[in-house]
Amino acid sequence: MITLAHALFGLALTLTTWRALTQDWPDQFGDPAVASALRLLIPFAAAAGSVLSIAAGRLGGDPARSLRHDALSAVGLFVGLAFIALGPAPRDAIGLAAMLIVAARLVPAAWWTIRFGAPPLFVFALCLSAYSGMATWRVAASLPLGDQVFYLLAADRLTHGDLDATIDPARFQDLVGIPPQPSDVPMHVANTPVGPRQIQGYVLSALIVPGWVAAGQLGATLVIAALAAWAAMQTWLLLGETVPDARIARATWALFALLAPFTTLAAHIYPNALAAALITTGYRYAFTARHRRYALAGVLLGATAFLNPRDGLVLLTLAPFVFAHGRAAFTRFAVAAVAVVLVAALSSLLVYGIPLPYAGYFVWLVAPSAGLPPESTFTFYFWVGLPAMLFDRALGVAAFAPWLFIAAIGAASALRADRARLLPAAVTIAASLAVLSLFRYWEGGYAPPGRYLLDVLPLAAPFVAYGLVRMRSRPLRAVAFALIVLGVVATLAYAAVPTTALNTAFDDKLQELLDAIFGVSPSGWLPSFHGSAYAGGHARDPLARSIRRAQRVRDRMDDLRGVSALGRHDRRGPAAGAGPAHAARRARAGGHRLRRHLATAAPGAVRRLHPAPLRDLCGDAGVAVPALAWRRRHDAASRRGLP
Repeated sequence: MITLAHALFGLALTLTTWRALTQDWPDQFGDPAVASALRLLIPFAAAAGSVLSIAAGRLGGDPARSLRHDALSAVGLFVGLAFIALGPAPRDAIGLAAMLIVAARLVPAAWWTIRFGAPPLFVFALCLSAYSGMATWRVAASLPLGDQVFYLLAADRLTHGDLDATIDPARFQDLVGIPPQPSDVPMHVANTPVGPRQIQGYVLSALIVPGWVAAGQLGATLVIAALAAWAAMQTWLLLGETVPDARIARATWALFALLAPFTTLAAHIYPNALAAALITTGYRYAFTARHRRYALAGVLLGATAFLNPRDGLVLLTLAPFVFAHGRAAFTRFAVAAVAVVLVAALSSLLVYGIPLPYAGYFVWLVAPSAGLPPESTFTFYFWVGLPAMLFDRALGVAAFAPWLFIAAIGAASALRADRARLLPAAVTIAASLAVLSLFRYWEGGYAPPGRYLLDVLPLAAPFVAYGLVRMRSRPLRAVAFALIVLGVVATLAYAAVPTTALNTAFDDKLQELLDAIFGVSPSGWLPSFHGSAYAGGHARDPLARSIRRAQRVRDRMDDLRGVSALGRHDRRGPAAGAGPAHAARRARAGGHRLRRHLATAAPGAVRRLHPAPLRDLCGDAGVAVPALAWRRRHDAASRRGLP
C-alpha cells in the first residue's frame, strides 16, 4: 500500500511540474533552448527521483522512509521552480536552480546508496539520471565547441552512409554559431588515399548515431552520459572488490561518480567516458573480479585500439602484469587483445587506406600539417606538463578536484595491503601521467578540465579510499573536508554554468567565479602555466617566466599601497608601446625602471588577455623573489635599474 501511494505521489508530482512548465512563462526568458530544457529537465527530475526512491524503499525494506524522503525532496523541487518562475533571472542563475533541483530529487537515492549500498543496476540508474540532467542543461547552455562538433558532423554523415569528413560550413555554423576556422581542417580532417577522413576516428561518432537520429545533439550527449554511468558503475564494483571498509568504499565512489571531472565529461561529447568504461571494466576482469575473465579483459582493453594512442598505452602497460598470472591466463588475454587490434587495423585499412590502428594520429596529427604551427605534438618539457596537469589554477587537478590528492596519502598503504591487484593500477596511472606530461596541449584543448585524466581516473579510486582511511585525526579530516567542498563547488559551477568548464590558454573562469562568490578564491594561489612565453604549449625560459611574475607582483604591491590608481599597466600587450603619458604615471608610482628592465628581460612575452586579480600575489611571490635576487646579483644593469 505504501509503495502504491508513493507511486501515485510521484506521478502527481511529475504531472504537476509538467503542467506548470507548459505555460507561457518559460518562453519569456527569450531563449527557446532554455525553455525546452526546463520543460524536459524538471519533470524528468521529478519522475526519476520518485522511481529511484521507490526502488530504494523496496530494496531496503523501508518504503515509508523512502516516501518521507521523497516528499522532502519535492519541497526542494518546488522552491527551485518558484525561483525560476518568479524571474526574470539570468541564464546562469536558472542553470544553478535547475542543477539544485536535480540534486534535491536525487539526494535521497544517493544517500541510501552511500549509507546502505545498492545493486550495480541501481547505481547505474542513479548515475544515468544525474548525468542526463546535467547533459540536458549543458546542451541548452553551451555550444558543442572543440572536437565535439566534429564528432557530431561525422555522426550526421554516418547516418547517410558516408565517411567523407569534408567540413560543411553551413552545418558547422548551425551547430556552433560560427564558421569553421582555417586550423580546423588540418586538426580534424585527413586527406587519405580513399578521401577526406576524420583524424579522431569514427567509433564514437558511430556510437552516438542512434541518439543523434532520435534527438539531435541532446540524444548524442545522452549516449555519452550512459557510457559515463557504466564507468561509474564499474568504479563502484572496483571499490567493492579492493577496499575492505565498505563504508569508505561507498563514500569514495560518491566522490568519483558525483563530482568533476566525471560529471563534466559525462555531459560533453568526447571519447574519454568510453575509454574509462572500457579500461575500468577490462581492469576488473583481469585483476580484481572474483571470477577473472582474461579473454573478455583482452577484448575490452584491445578495443582501445579504436580510440587513441593514450588509451592503447594502458593495454601495453597492463600486459606484463597479466603475464605474471600464468601462461594460460596471458594466452587468453593476448589472443583476445591481438584479435581486436587486428580488427582495428583492418577497419583503418577500410577507412583510411592504411592498415594501422590510430592511423589518423600517427600519420596526420603528429606530423606537422599545413595550416598548423610547425611544432610537434610532443614537447618533452615534462617538468612543465606534469605540474601543470596537477596544479594549474584553471585546468589542473588542484583547481577542480583537489580531493584526488588524497590518493597520494593512501598509495603506500594500498600497495602494502593489496599489491598484486593494485600495483597494475598505480603503474598505469603513472605511465599515463608521464606520457601526458609530454603533450604540448596537456590541457586537452578547448575541453573541460581533466579530460585526458578521466580515462584512467577510476583506477585511482582505491588509493583515495585508503587515503581517507589514513586521515583519522581531526585536522586531517578537516583538510579532507575542505578539499571535498572545493570539488563540490567546482562541480556545481561546471554543471550550472557549462561555459565555466571551457577555458582557453588565457582563461580561468572558475577562479573568477570563486572570486565573485568568496571574495578571494580559495585556490587562487595556484600558479598559472599559461601566462608565459607559450600559449597552449610549454615554457622555454623558466627564468623569464619568473621575472614576468615579479613584474606582476610589483604592480600589485603598488596597487595595494594605493600609490597610484592610474599606475596599473595594460596587460593587453608589451609595455614598450605604452606611450609617454603612461610612462609618466608609472614614474609617479615609482615603478617605471622595473617595467623597462623586465620588458628587456623577456621581449615578446605572451601575456594574459585580462588583468590577473590580486590573489596571484601570494602565488607569484615565492617564484619572483629568487628570480629578482638572481638578476640583481649577476647583472650590473639590473642592479642599476632596480630601485
